[in-house]
Amino acid sequence: MGQMIALLDTNVIIRFLMGDKNVKYKDLRGFFESLENGKRHCELKLIVLFQVIFVLKSFYKVQKTDIAEVILNLLDYKGIIVKKKINIRSAMKLWRDNKMEIVDCYLISFLAGDSQ
Repeated sequence: MGQMIALLDTNVIIRFLMGDKNVKYKDLRGFFESLENGKRHCELKLIVLFQVIFVLKSFYKVQKTDIAEVILNLLDYKGIIVKKKINIRSAMKLWRDNKMEIVDCYLISFLAGDSQ
């Protein structure tokens, strides 16, 4: 059996992005710094990514341009593994720049671009 990779959870990402001061989450900054520089690796599943977008937009009322930018930034972290990263990046930019739903932008990214 191959090496297992940790999965990023919606709550962890939301707590990090919203700067949660809860003691339970005090080590998140260091954790995400280790993901950013590639010292630690985690996979970000698409369903979690969409949950993060939904929670930020609906519960926290974050503007979609800000959400898209923060997701694009996370995609640059060396230790965050995302399947179809090229398509996800394309979908985020399309969503940020247009009045369309994120799922439509995601589907268009596969029609318009390389599906690597």
